[in-house]
Amino acid sequence: MAGTLAVDLGGSGSRARWTSTAGPQRTATGGGLRVSGAGLVAVPLVTALIDDLGLDAGDVDGACVGLSGLLTLGDGAHAIADAVRERLGAVPTVVASDAVTSSVGALGGEPGAVVLAGTGCTALGTDLADTWHKVDGWGHVLGDAGSGSWIGARGLTAAFEQHDGRRTDAADLLAAARSRFGEPEALTREIYTREDRAGLLASFAADVLDLARDGDAVAGDVVGAAAREQARSLAAALLPPVPPRASYTGGIFGAGEILTVPLAAELARLSPDVVLEAPLGGALDGAELLALRAVAGTLASHPPLLTVVAGPA
Repeated sequence: MAGTLAVDLGGSGSRARWTSTAGPQRTATGGGLRVSGAGLVAVPLVTALIDDLGLDAGDVDGACVGLSGLLTLGDGAHAIADAVRERLGAVPTVVASDAVTSSVGALGGEPGAVVLAGTGCTALGTDLADTWHKVDGWGHVLGDAGSGSWIGARGLTAAFEQHDGRRTDAADLLAAARSRFGEPEALTREIYTREDRAGLLASFAADVLDLARDGDAVAGDVVGAAAREQARSLAAALLPPVPPRASYTGGIFGAGEILTVPLAAELARLSPDVVLEAPLGGALDGAELLALRAVAGTLASHPPLLTVVAGPA
């Protein structure tokens, strides 16, 4: 076997990994996805990563590109697959939502459900065959319940209420907001005029989580509510025939037990038969597993979440 190419494209950066039994693993990093008037621009990132890894036709038996954002926008799945195959030959190529690659990585390639929480939040339940059930991921305006932007927004709401005198128990949140952003009046102008307002809101989640960890009651209520929202999405993703196995992944879970303990408790209440496990791997691991399954011919397309372009007939 020549090797597999796993790629993970995100808003803040991109990563790629080539794995082969014939030599040492190679890795590369690059810039993040950007949005043009036509949508997400992914193809230049993928080709740059392939170049950085020094890969040519014959070096790869299968590839998988995972990316955040809607696969129906901008560079579509087939355009991305075509770019990979133009550089590496007509190898089986998978293009998938990062919800798919992250879920497969977290569960080690086994079926189940995973909640992914970073700036945004979504859950995915799958039997790795016919069922790929996505829950939430609608963005910070319409959804992403339990995400970093969700936590940050609710923490700032409490801080602004403290500023206005509508409450008296959120002084620490107001102080944290002033320390990070300045006065509330300036922050509101910035939030409502910036395109990356979800990321701006999510940046305050770190302060909310820190205050909750230190025992602040209002911040603790926000974090507990976020964990319950994450559990609701997980429970909704666990539709039959998805087995009762679940995990979690994403930067927000770097907070540790302050999130995972209430998440497990709420999931146990909602779905008592479900086993919640710590993640076994990440998005690159999931992409590698999907590439291997495409090579083996055991992976079928489920657009728009998952598109498989087979090798030559």
